[in-house]
Amino acid sequence: MSSQKYTNTVLLLKTQSNETSDKYAQLLTDNGFQARQVKTLVFEFKNIELLAEKLNKASLYSGLIFSSPRCVQAVKLAFQEADIDIKDWQLKNNFVVGTATYTEALHSLGFECRGSDSGNAVNLLEYMKEVVHDEDNLFLYPHGNLKSDTFSKVEEKRKIQVESVLVYDTIDNPNIEEEISVVTNNFTETPEFMVFFSPSGLESSIKYLRKLPLFESSKLIAIGPTTEAAIKSLSLPVFGVAKQPNPKSVLELLLPK
Repeated sequence: MSSQKYTNTVLLLKTQSNETSDKYAQLLTDNGFQARQVKTLVFEFKNIELLAEKLNKASLYSGLIFSSPRCVQAVKLAFQEADIDIKDWQLKNNFVVGTATYTEALHSLGFECRGSDSGNAVNLLEYMKEVVHDEDNLFLYPHGNLKSDTFSKVEEKRKIQVESVLVYDTIDNPNIEEEISVVTNNFTETPEFMVFFSPSGLESSIKYLRKLPLFESSKLIAIGPTTEAAIKSLSLPVFGVAKQPNPKSVLELLLPK
């Protein structure tokens, strides 16, 4: 069986998305790349009733922290199931990590959140420490089971307090090997670029990607410093790191300098 490396082909290794069309794939296609996608992780909502109970006590909180589009979707689900007045939250001091989460919060909830340019949780925390007043410091933080401990640590600093609620579980895509086989023509076609969106996504896919005969010649791209560190921990070279978790930042790494 022959093998070949496919120039200008990009493999996007992402978490399950509810979007009908992927913005990363669309932008890459518009710029002459062939985008292929594999779901590395899938998610399941949980504790929606508990989240609704907390959302129903809006006066106790200064705002919400959204770290992913899934968190926004969980909050929307809680609002719908408990028939809570969303207006009590729309004018609060709400924050997001990344432009994709900002867009989801704006379109799904009508929230004009701050911090969309932060790119990651560490940067968002630094931004919040600059703009949050001491008297308004308790934030509701819905999160997944793979959350970083960035916001958990802030409670020690006392300026910003966070109340966490686990609202979804992220698990490895049980069909990932089959999906990788399909987009690589039974492990014979190696994409020129591979884009990893999270350490957990890397962990769930790497053993199957290594089956590609030309894997070592593929250019690996990380979304953010945490994913970059995860790739390097496997003694793999990192071709580039997206400055922001958005399609434009990925495209800038692929285009000739």
